[in-house]
Amino acid sequence: MNRHLTGPRRYAELSGANTDTSAPPTTYNTATTSAFPNQATTTQNASYQTNQTATPFNPSYSEPQYAANSYPQTNGSFSEASSTTSTSGYNTAKTATTPVSDMKARRKSSKSKQIDTDKIPRPDILAETSYAPPEYVTSSYLNPPASFSNYITIDDGNAGPRYVRSSFYRIPVEDSLVNNTQVPLGLIIQPLADPSPEEEAVPIIDSGEEGPLRCNRCRAYVSPHWLFVKNGSYGVCNLCKMSNEIPKEYYSPLDAGGLRCDRLERPELSKGVYEFLAPQAYHVRPLVTPNILFCIEASSASYLSGVFHQIFSSLQSLLDYIPSPELTKICIVTYDTGVNFFKVPDDLTKEISITHVSDVDSPCLPYPKSYYFLSLQDERDKINYLIERIIKHYESSEKIQKGVFGTCFGAAVVDCCDILLKDGGRVLAFTTQAPIAGLGKIKKREDYKLHGTDKEKTLYVPQIEDYNTWAKRALEKRVCIDLFCFAPEYFDVVTIGNLCGLTGGNFYYYPTYKPTADGERLHYDLARNLTRYVGYDAVMTIRTPQGISFLNYLTPSGRKPEAELEFSALDSDTAINAFFKHDEKLTDDNVSFQVAVLYSNPYGQRVIRVINFKALTSNDLVAIFRACDVEAVAQLTIKKHISAITSSSVPQIKKALLDNLVNILYNYRQHCASGSSPSQLILPEALKVLPMYILSTFKSFILRTGGEVKSDDRAYDLFRFMKAPLNVLSTYLYPKVYPLHTIWTEDEYAPGNVVGNRVVLPANVAATDEKIEDNGIYLIDNGEFLFLYIKKGVDPAFLPHLIGVETYQEAAQVTSFPDYIESEYFTKVSSIIDQLRKNKNASYQPVRIVTEKDQSEQAALNCLCEDERLGESYSVFLCNVHKLIHNKYS
Repeated sequence: MNRHLTGPRRYAELSGANTDTSAPPTTYNTATTSAFPNQATTTQNASYQTNQTATPFNPSYSEPQYAANSYPQTNGSFSEASSTTSTSGYNTAKTATTPVSDMKARRKSSKSKQIDTDKIPRPDILAETSYAPPEYVTSSYLNPPASFSNYITIDDGNAGPRYVRSSFYRIPVEDSLVNNTQVPLGLIIQPLADPSPEEEAVPIIDSGEEGPLRCNRCRAYVSPHWLFVKNGSYGVCNLCKMSNEIPKEYYSPLDAGGLRCDRLERPELSKGVYEFLAPQAYHVRPLVTPNILFCIEASSASYLSGVFHQIFSSLQSLLDYIPSPELTKICIVTYDTGVNFFKVPDDLTKEISITHVSDVDSPCLPYPKSYYFLSLQDERDKINYLIERIIKHYESSEKIQKGVFGTCFGAAVVDCCDILLKDGGRVLAFTTQAPIAGLGKIKKREDYKLHGTDKEKTLYVPQIEDYNTWAKRALEKRVCIDLFCFAPEYFDVVTIGNLCGLTGGNFYYYPTYKPTADGERLHYDLARNLTRYVGYDAVMTIRTPQGISFLNYLTPSGRKPEAELEFSALDSDTAINAFFKHDEKLTDDNVSFQVAVLYSNPYGQRVIRVINFKALTSNDLVAIFRACDVEAVAQLTIKKHISAITSSSVPQIKKALLDNLVNILYNYRQHCASGSSPSQLILPEALKVLPMYILSTFKSFILRTGGEVKSDDRAYDLFRFMKAPLNVLSTYLYPKVYPLHTIWTEDEYAPGNVVGNRVVLPANVAATDEKIEDNGIYLIDNGEFLFLYIKKGVDPAFLPHLIGVETYQEAAQVTSFPDYIESEYFTKVSSIIDQLRKNKNASYQPVRIVTEKDQSEQAALNCLCEDERLGESYSVFLCNVHKLIHNKYS
């Protein structure tokens, strides 16, 4: 067992997790109070602005050249940060003093003589916004700041970009204009997103048994965008234009400006995001409370790999941080070639009772649900005793000693879901191998000869329907399944992953699990899973304005053509992709969308979260292109194409995605910049990094070509693309590279210093080997890991102050970042690391120390997505895109 991976206090410090988990959120009726405890109020900072001009390139087909004035190094990207701690990592190293080296970084010459790569557009971060975040006022209708940047949302009646982002912030008035952009009309919605500490939490409104005011026609909830007329006696729905009579108890007169006098006292009339306590009429079935069942593989593979011990070590250390302990019940089931159930005696001096079920072809439960579950608050001592006795039991297990491999994973999951069929809840299932016995057993069907051919798509269709059937039943019974997979060999993510995809669960993938490298990641993935905000038994509906209708959702389990989407559980890290279409020409100068989510919160309350998004309309293509959000455009476009992997080959998908990119840029040139020189590649300012995101997708597992890509890798990537939060996916598509060997300055705003309650971050450099100096130290953030990349030519004086060793040869033996070194340089670097972790609400990123020619170097170098390692270089790709655009004129 890894003793240093049992630290929940560090999780609470680094994630900002609320350690007071016993109390429910307070209910509020005003816009000036917060729905959840320990949330800071909004502070005043600089305003957010964005440059909206187009930017040209001048590439030539034979000898590409870029215009001298192309791509100024200013854009609308910012760096995100929040509060910090001063330590990071897990190994304690010896004391060291301040580094004394002033060695200058050696700059490499460009590898391309044809292109000035410094002027290529890329998703940059402005360092100063890490300590002075701009404010984004939601009613400004401006393009939102980059999702990976640091900003503060001011909700003054419109939902902020943490909750919803649109491909257009000027909605085209008719379908022909959408076609002329080739940009999908869609929203990326994160309904339960975490606000930053400086932002107001979501207010909760108690409307009594009458319930919230709704439109009598379309059933939309009252919002700040309703128009009140006849001195407040009627309210006109902004979606369907129905005039609704206002009940006497909700009546308020209008002021001189025609606005309700009480609007600032009511969040539903002044905020873009709010919640209503659901009246009794919304309680159509019993409330789901947090029943959490751990289904843990106890085979020799799990035990010997360290997975088994790490799960129990982490679980025991995290029990104090699970919300609502008074409502939460815990159950633990283990399995190998059979399924084991445990009963804890009231007298803890006696042994636990173990019931082994060996029938894995038609499993059944030996006891009722009450037999298995323990109250987290009232029976905590029993839970601790159970964990200790399970560990002791398997230490002397005959199966472990004999090395019995193979599992009945399918039967175990079915049993666990059956335990929860009456009351609902969550199953966290852990497995190191594909099931080969009992229900749900599968065959290995990986065939690398099919990769790149038209037959490869057959690998992404489930080989059996059992898991799909079980998932549908679990969804119906409000059971959510999260899967932690450690299988180094074939697992069939496509088939088994439906358990997560259909129920709203998460898929965690560790195909090369090693305790020293991945134990930390598993610990904090589990910590985030157990402590984040979760809604149970959730139903989401999108209501659209007149002239626009819902088209479909894209989810990890495919396309959903109905506007209503169900989840057994919906967590704060889940993003949902929604597409729309025009039914008729829009006549208003603005349109609104409303998302409503009915769910049970962790505190035993049935609530309705309402998210209102309003945007202006336009019939001017220049204005429409200028108001595109490149991250939403990129991700919706990418997801639309990769979702076809079950019906199209990977080369066909890549071609379709490239054609889509070329058509977007061609249409912009044709309709908005027709007078420009043919030798220039003209990109709309708002979409100037779109080619980079598309190219990076080509290099990701989902579309990468080559024999080293497994079908499981593609399937996991597809799941991640469809569900991951937008900021995490954007960082995955363009990793951020931070130089650490140049941060040592005496300036107050030097990277690593704390300004206010924020750590100053370095400015990122381009994700290319051209910017990696032979004597440098870099922190590479790909959204999943933080790679601390130490080059061989680094000044040795840095090493004792950073990782506690004297030579580069010793550095190559260090596997994890130290807990503490008495060095100002270490403090700066660890503060930067902690800040980057906090900026990702969705994940805690482990640090991997990388030196030249070690096993992790290739993974770090693959993050340099502008290079040729996994396909075309960025500069060559831009030239080829330009050539394809030029060919469309021929």
